Amino acid sequence: MIDIGANLTDKSFSHDLDQVLARSRASGVDHIIVTGTDLQGSRKAISICRKHPDRLSSTVGIHPHNAAKLTSGWEDTIRELVQERCVVALGETGLDYFRDFSPREIQRKVFAAQLELATELNLPVFIHDRDSGGDLLRIASEFTQLCGVVHCFTGSAELLSKYLDLGLYIGITGWICDERRGTELKESAHLIPDDRLLIETDAPYLLPRTIRPRPKSRRNEPENLRYVAESVAEARNQSVEHVAKVTSDNARRLFSVQ
Repeated sequence: MIDIGANLTDKSFSHDLDQVLARSRASGVDHIIVTGTDLQGSRKAISICRKHPDRLSSTVGIHPHNAAKLTSGWEDTIRELVQERCVVALGETGLDYFRDFSPREIQRKVFAAQLELATELNLPVFIHDRDSGGDLLRIASEFTQLCGVVHCFTGSAELLSKYLDLGLYIGITGWICDERRGTELKESAHLIPDDRLLIETDAPYLLPRTIRPRPKSRRNEPENLRYVAESVAEARNQSVEHVAKVTSDNARRLFSVQ
């Protein structure tokens, strides 16, 4: 299996990353894409990937939470960072109107700029969308060559259809394992075509609530991707083996990873 989104630069992994990677391999995770959320974090993601080139790739980008912190020349820095062989996507980028850590106008401007960069650099995008009220769809629809994934999808069947109409892949996390919040996602998961489905942990967040026995730590790890695969398979009336295969094939195709 391939975990297309894990924030291994988080400080919670600073003391035991090698053990985390060993556990993920033992649980059947062949490859992990480490997400960058700002310039510093993207550099750190690249540094981690250099130490494990056979198992890790990275994204480079600016999360909407960090959009207001940018200084002039940031686009050139991204152009420089994506020259690293481990970089397979631009992001995490998008819009977040739920927390509004950056003014919405700045979020929109930085998101559009990153889509332009992705087009220029011929890279897929790793997209974050939370409560954008259609603004993300409007901006993304202006880029006809856009390819990428809507990471950690939690929306409605209607929104899912619109993402798919744009040609985007859909990333499913442990949200689908949550009996409190994941009901709508479980009911719409079957609407995702096999060739657009991806799975991810979003570690260290979104620990699957289907883990038994419940772990003492609330930190999520890539080894828990199997619980996401199991819940996705159940929701789609497919085997876990089928979900693992099609999502891995899709990740290899979209991100050009092994």
